[in-house]
Parts: sequence; C-alpha cells; structure tokens
Amino acid sequence: MALARGKEQLYCEVCGSPIPGRPYRALVDGVEMILCPSCYLKLTRSGRAILVKQRPAKTTQAPRRTRPVKKVSLELYDIVEDYYERIREARESKGWSLSVLAQKLRISESMLRKIESGKMKPSIDLAKRIEKILKIRILEPTELEEEFEAPPPGTLTLGDVVVVRRDED
Repeated sequence: MALARGKEQLYCEVCGSPIPGRPYRALVDGVEMILCPSCYLKLTRSGRAILVKQRPAKTTQAPRRTRPVKKVSLELYDIVEDYYERIREARESKGWSLSVLAQKLRISESMLRKIESGKMKPSIDLAKRIEKILKIRILEPTELEEEFEAPPPGTLTLGDVVVVRRDED
C-alpha cells in the first residue's frame, strides 16, 4: 500500500491495479482479499468470490460459540485404477468437450487432458468434484491393512527395557 495525497492507496490483490473508490473485501477460494470493483464483479459472477461483511471495530458481545465442524478425512479414499476411462466415457456420454468439463471443474484443459490420458491422477478433492459433476464413482474407501508380527522369541521389546513409574496419590 502506498500513500497518495495523505491518504492510503489500496491496490487490488488480484489484478494489482489501484482501487478507485470503495474496495471490496471478499473470500476468493477461501482466502480473504481486497478487490477492485471490476475483479469483484468478475469473481462473484463466476461463483469464486463471496462478499465479506465488514467487521465492527469493537465488539461488546462475547464471541459466539459454534459447534465444531466434523470433517471427513480425505485420506481414507483411493482412486480406482481405471479412473481415466470412467471420466472420459462419462464426459463423452454427456456430449461435453474437454473445455466444457474443465470449466465446470475449474481446472485447465491441459490438466484434464492429462487426467483423461492416465498420465496424472487427480487429487482427492478434485476427484470428489469429478464424481459430483459427472455422477460417476472414481473413489473407493481405502482398506487399512494392519500387519503386526510378533518379535521372534528372545528379542527384547520396549516393554522389557522400560520401567513405567506411576505416581502414588
């Protein structure tokens, strides 16, 4: 931010141009940014930005308590081996070109081309979006295989070496 005529000049965090008039605070892909009116309009129309309401300078109320959000661990999924064939077949059955599906997924066409050719695996997040848009299944639950082998007889274990002290109350 530079000073201009004794006033602080704000610059758009997307295009870098000086912001004439009122700046917009918006969440762009989960990140709060200061935007010029032009970038704000473009990003809200595409659905990538949400206006952030101005926070009051001082709050006299106690902060609101919210319930913790339960998140599903994305590491519990694995992508099926023939993901690229399923994606290509589903896209072609809908009559969509690569560019149409890439726009719907908000990724580049070249990235989608690599995914459909099997050269690149999509992230779990992207795979979920692909499943939702194409109404196909390319994620499967990961089977946790826990193998435990007992140590050979006569081998020392941590339990043999460590003495656990307990505080007496």
